[in-house]
Amino acid sequence: MSLPMSQPMQAPGDDVPSTVSPRWNVLIADDEPLARARLRTLLARHPEFALTAECGSGTAVLAALRDGPADVLLLDIRMPGLDGIATIEALVREAPWAAERPPLVVLVTASEEHAIRAFDLDVVDYLVKPVDIDRFDRAMKRLLDTLATTADTTDRVRAQTPREINAKGTYPKRLVVRDAQGLYFVAVADVDRVEADGNYVAVIAGGRRHLVRESLQLLASRLDPAEFVRIHRSHLVRIDRIRRLTPCGHGEYELTMTDGTRLTSSRSYRDDLRRLLG
Repeated sequence: MSLPMSQPMQAPGDDVPSTVSPRWNVLIADDEPLARARLRTLLARHPEFALTAECGSGTAVLAALRDGPADVLLLDIRMPGLDGIATIEALVREAPWAAERPPLVVLVTASEEHAIRAFDLDVVDYLVKPVDIDRFDRAMKRLLDTLATTADTTDRVRAQTPREINAKGTYPKRLVVRDAQGLYFVAVADVDRVEADGNYVAVIAGGRRHLVRESLQLLASRLDPAEFVRIHRSHLVRIDRIRRLTPCGHGEYELTMTDGTRLTSSRSYRDDLRRLLG
């Protein structure tokens, strides 16, 4: 359960109201009231951000995100029950509502020993308690830069219909995949299918599975609809890898792929499949 919201505290010297409208929603999660108050005070100095919820546990974070999305999580690592690390893992595993645009995470920790683990989880930044004001400001700057880039990319892709993208010849010929050693490419021509995997998509190509940090909806909008079809909220398949379609009733089909994989479509995407059947 999220905690009652307190009025944002105003920092000394901030007596002139800001004319900047908040654009990004922030959720603060920490089991220590004083730590939450510190983050709240620091955040109030950044008018681009609006504090929308405070939580005292990871379980409360997941519940709060079901009630309304957040763009940013300021997340304490050490909390009773579901701690910060487990909360991120649960968010990736169990929160399809956050798949389209998952919140960016800044971890807050009492020890730097968690820094490496933090970046393994692809968080934007981490802050060490007691949080220094200059360090907090740098984290906010990093968040703004990342949010602007993410929003521009998402909005640009959403603004284009598949026909417009095709007309510009901008369908990618390769996907960029990041792993622990760096970056590598997967040719789109080799992709058999794609499935949602938390905050990632799993690109299956030639029997190999590649994780890409992107929503399935966004990736689907970038690929040629003449070659790929969405069959389910969690599945996108290459059309010429479909070996057989078997009706299951209620507008659903069982798809048998050329590698033997069997997938079941959902009624929400039956029109896309029926388009293939003429």
